[in-house]
Amino acid sequence: MRAARLFRFPVKGFPAEELTEARVVRDRGIRGDRIAAFTNGSLDVPADAWHSYSAFTVLKNDTDLQKWQVAATLPEATDTESAIESGPDDRNSTVEAADHDSATVTLTAPTGESTTFSTGDDQGRAASASFLSERIPPQGTFPRCLAVADQGMFDSQRSGISLINPATVAAIAETDEGRAALGTDNDELDPLRFRGNVLVEGLAPFEEFALIGSIIRLGGVRLAIRSTIERCPATTVNPTTTEVDVNVPRLLNSACGHLHCGIYGQILETGDVRAGDEITVEGPAPRELVKVARTPRFMTVVGRQQICNDIVEVSLRDDLGWIREFDEPGTNLRVHLDLGAPFWRTYTITDVDDDIVRIAVRTQGKGSRAVASLEEGQRILTSGPHGTMTASRVFGGTTALITAGIGITPSLGLLRSDGLADLPATDRIRLFHVDRDHRTACLWNRLQDRAHSGAVPVETHHRDTATAGRPGHRDLVDWVAGCDNVMVCGPRDFTAAVLAAADEAGVPAVHQETFASPNTGMSEAIAACSPAEVTLENSGTSFVWQPQEGTLLESLEARGFRSPSSCRGGSCGTCSVSLVAGSVLYPIEPATRVESDEVLVCSAVPAGPISLAL
Repeated sequence: MRAARLFRFPVKGFPAEELTEARVVRDRGIRGDRIAAFTNGSLDVPADAWHSYSAFTVLKNDTDLQKWQVAATLPEATDTESAIESGPDDRNSTVEAADHDSATVTLTAPTGESTTFSTGDDQGRAASASFLSERIPPQGTFPRCLAVADQGMFDSQRSGISLINPATVAAIAETDEGRAALGTDNDELDPLRFRGNVLVEGLAPFEEFALIGSIIRLGGVRLAIRSTIERCPATTVNPTTTEVDVNVPRLLNSACGHLHCGIYGQILETGDVRAGDEITVEGPAPRELVKVARTPRFMTVVGRQQICNDIVEVSLRDDLGWIREFDEPGTNLRVHLDLGAPFWRTYTITDVDDDIVRIAVRTQGKGSRAVASLEEGQRILTSGPHGTMTASRVFGGTTALITAGIGITPSLGLLRSDGLADLPATDRIRLFHVDRDHRTACLWNRLQDRAHSGAVPVETHHRDTATAGRPGHRDLVDWVAGCDNVMVCGPRDFTAAVLAAADEAGVPAVHQETFASPNTGMSEAIAACSPAEVTLENSGTSFVWQPQEGTLLESLEARGFRSPSSCRGGSCGTCSVSLVAGSVLYPIEPATRVESDEVLVCSAVPAGPISLAL
């Protein structure tokens, strides 16, 4: 693999400059990268201190920035600098001081007017800030300035460089969702919209994720690859046409099952890199340099066995050992496949033993057949654990777990042996399972054994529809009567029937586990909606939502509001916000259950004027 192209972004949020070679500085980045940032007026930001991106005018909040042009001039690295023998810290300090004090930047507006400033000239920066203020709308009333900082205005104070694999971008574009989003007039997804410093050549699609946790040599630079990069609405801007044309976050979520494209490296050793330089892997990075997360990474297949009928249990080793950091009974694992194009499915985690994760896979559908056919030693891209349907949320008082068919796996996940001792105040557990011809008998027997191994009294009820028929409404009402919590997982009609029975029985808390496949047509459904006013009660602000902005979550993020989110696909409930007034629409029904006074902003759009508790 090699570095095919190099880029830097002199002013945060503005377009890139392409380079043929670059000096890369430890604890900084490519010389001249993010050396300044223009504040947006939402906060009072010191002119000479690092601040998070929310204080700055950036592409995700002002897509017109792509229409500007940027050029930066920096002093040459000196011979004295490269000759210093006292250690890398001194050499790096020399470079950083020259970069911070002497860089000259010219910004050219879409009209052709331009302004030039030096990063070390306070008056020049103030004059250029006034020039920008006259042409770029503010997002608040505070004075605006061109801010600089010693380590650069990166999204985090731990600066570095980003690497993008164009083969991954091309694979995303080739999915059904990608072709639908790109349309007939634009047949490719430009990797430059991901605003990476380095475009990498020689990797298969998504193979860059295998570099997480490694130290690599990039020309004369050593990097610790510490994380994947979660993409934001800035990627909706076409770098060539400067138009907002493809909702990339939604495309990634639907086509790939995650929002990540590219990897981020922390610079361990200052050096030079040129377009065409080879990239080699030196070995594992120290764990403290790697960002432990639920994000995509590779796992290795360590076992596979058919446990009954068409159900196969697959054992995977988390090679980075991240699973133990987030593991909770009831969570699930997302498996990301390459079946000629990106493809993904979600499976309940039925067991975790140190770094080994087990999932039960029913061999129906091309995705599950592919997972069930994995051979020992194969590596597969995964993410997680995901989900909020955990034991701490589901159990309490008298709790019923009601499942049908392969929907029994969430019950296995909730009643894992390592979680039985930590169940919240639970008086009784009721297990109800429905299948036909005992096709999931192996899992039902395992579930009973687990439930009875704890100290909580357990009732078990199994119904074979081949002999007893499907349970009717009265049966279901009797099952859930007197319960404080009910969890249901099964086919859509079965789940709906249990929900109706729980409602009639007055069950205080009902938890629904649904593993929905990615849906298409979201953009078309949103486009048919009408603009509506959105009021944010806690902040005292309002705005008019427009269909082209996408979901409420995307609209909020574009305006600088940070609303918690995780799956961004309506399956986890993390983004739930209290709905104070009005109503919303779900163009595609979310998987997780939503209360009448709540809204999943990742999947919803306003049905008219609404107020949110934000």
